[in-house]
Amino acid sequence: MNNQFLTRIIEHKRQEVQQRAATLPLRELQRMLLSQTFPVRSLRQKLENDPRFHFICEIKKASPSRGIIQPNCHPAERAQAYVAGGASAISVLTDARFFRGELYDLSSVRRQVPIPVLRKDFILDEYQVYESRVAGADLILLIAAILPARTVDRLSALARDLGMEVLLELHHPEEISRIPAQTDHIILGINNRDLNSFQVDVNHAFRVKPLLPADMPVISESGISNPDVCRRLRQAGFQGALIGEALMREPHPGPLLQQFQQEVNDVHKT
Repeated sequence: MNNQFLTRIIEHKRQEVQQRAATLPLRELQRMLLSQTFPVRSLRQKLENDPRFHFICEIKKASPSRGIIQPNCHPAERAQAYVAGGASAISVLTDARFFRGELYDLSSVRRQVPIPVLRKDFILDEYQVYESRVAGADLILLIAAILPARTVDRLSALARDLGMEVLLELHHPEEISRIPAQTDHIILGINNRDLNSFQVDVNHAFRVKPLLPADMPVISESGISNPDVCRRLRQAGFQGALIGEALMREPHPGPLLQQFQQEVNDVHKT
């Protein structure tokens, strides 16, 4: 895959958002927020106040590069397995066309788990920020590679106004300049996957981390499949990792996640 494929994803996403807004106008989403009953749960506070290495566990049914990952995935059940394994947050991919997800997956997960839930999608528009909050998201993903700095600022500020946190995903060092001035609700994520080539290099995070602000929590994303990498990340000052495919390929992911916890955080060891 290449840059043209990413462009196709973004173009389709813009059309999708326009269609959803025509069906459910923004003013209706804003009205629905008035009766919103989901209290926001903070992942940033966990990362800052709990010295453990944290696992953000992803629900991803498919991907453009891997095809169907878990054909019989029930998001709420898998999320509960992640919680039992010690997850600190759940990431839910809600893109339908390329990842086989949907916003309802996030809502169903949000009703079943007591930990923060991240909406992972190609968020380009304020409409998506509002619908994320209505669906119960505690935080949203913003991808610096596909957003101008002014758009990152605007969407990040709106998320904060709605009570949500932001996982701001970076890959290239030049994207660091897109970190907004207001950062008390932001977590930085270094994506080891190049969105142009879709190649993954798990060592990429170690090269970028020293360039980031020292006062912001940072996690690593993509290609993380064993505890050894997580131990190295923890030693390098990362607060956690987002793990998707390694867990999604497991029919019963709880034991694998517990193994990660034991080997990285010395859980139940003497």
